[in-house]
Amino acid sequence: MTLRIGVIGTGFGRRVQLPALRLVPGAQVTAVASGSLERARAVAAEFDVSHAFGSGEALARAPDVDLVIVSSTPDAHARHAVAALEAGKHVLCEKPMALTAREAERMIEVAAKSNGLARIDHELRYEPNRRKAQQLIRAGAIGSVWHIEVVLKPYLRGDGRPQALDAPWSWWYDAARGGGILGAVGSHLIDLCRFWTGTEVVEVQGGVKTFVAERFDEQHVARPVTADDFAGFVLRLGGGAVATVTLSTVATHGPGHFAQITGSEGTLVLTGETRLEIGRRVAELEDISVPDDLWERTSPNNMWSRSFVRLMRDLVGVLDGRPATGEPATFHDGLAVQRVMDAVRAPRGARLD
Repeated sequence: MTLRIGVIGTGFGRRVQLPALRLVPGAQVTAVASGSLERARAVAAEFDVSHAFGSGEALARAPDVDLVIVSSTPDAHARHAVAALEAGKHVLCEKPMALTAREAERMIEVAAKSNGLARIDHELRYEPNRRKAQQLIRAGAIGSVWHIEVVLKPYLRGDGRPQALDAPWSWWYDAARGGGILGAVGSHLIDLCRFWTGTEVVEVQGGVKTFVAERFDEQHVARPVTADDFAGFVLRLGGGAVATVTLSTVATHGPGHFAQITGSEGTLVLTGETRLEIGRRVAELEDISVPDDLWERTSPNNMWSRSFVRLMRDLVGVLDGRPATGEPATFHDGLAVQRVMDAVRAPRGARLD
């Protein structure tokens, strides 16, 4: 079977997803869409894709597309996913699922009436060491999970500054279009807390903040920043565990990606993209990292791209009648994450049970 894929969006879609799909047997990209038809045509030519469209809705109706990857800006996710599902397509929607929980609920309503598969691109569920951490937790390797600490603070560039301090204004800094670190990365970390523990978030306390209030666009015009560049919050999970999440794009020093999962019988520590260690009670940490067979095979060579390859291989297999090898995030998972993000952004925390 060949699964014909259409990709809506030429940002992350072009940088990560289109190159990664070359490593997915049985997948063929047949269409690309962008808000700019000229841009769509250029990306289609770059990746030898047959069809280019100037809107996601047009691609969703294309007859030679089986699965639509919605990789447009978050404010368009609901519109594009609904169009694809109503056209009978399978859908893989980028995170965050939508702008609000209400939009996500509408997407679920449409998906329930469609014959299409509906999934969210929480690809870190397929990163080998984050997946191994889940398997160890479920097997009781560290006992009952007590608390989780998850952090994203960027490494310094060669000139000693995080890239986000100098980045030009774009949709990423516009809250109305779904920009900000909470949606971009916080959604992944919330999903990982649920994925690792197998429980739902029942209470949220925390908030977001914008520290760099103005940026210059490509025409050197100053534009206000309305999206968050910092988020910090505490989650209480249904099984009794507590998780703290800290995200910053403006920290001048940081560990990059870091997670520590503390249980009654031991600890798991994830450092960077590929290192996993375990420490049982008071024993020293032991490196139990899983080697990544896709290392340096993807471009860019990062955990997002490598994990996306594995997710897509799984989805292609499922649609070809083979059993799933992982646990891809469903639209219901996307809604659960969206509700947490809505609560983080609310003036006060919220109970979700």
